[in-house]
Amino acid sequence: MSGDLAPELLSWVRDGERLFGLVLQTLQRCEALEQDNRRLQEQVESLREELATFKVERLEAAEALKTFAEHVTRLATVTIDRLAARRR
Repeated sequence: MSGDLAPELLSWVRDGERLFGLVLQTLQRCEALEQDNRRLQEQVESLREELATFKVERLEAAEALKTFAEHVTRLATVTIDRLAARRR
């Protein structure tokens, strides 16, 4: 009877070794994915900070352009008024 169990036992051991190898590969892949995930999260945070900076700069530029446009409009209005006054 023990002779009949030996091949089956050997098969189970081989299957166990193969399964253990697959588990080890899966664990290594999970660790690599975890590292990638951490790296990507850091990049996302960095990009969020950069985006916030760009938004502030955009608002500052828009405000500067608005101020410039107001000055140009006032200057144009004064110039038009003076030209109109000369023609009278």
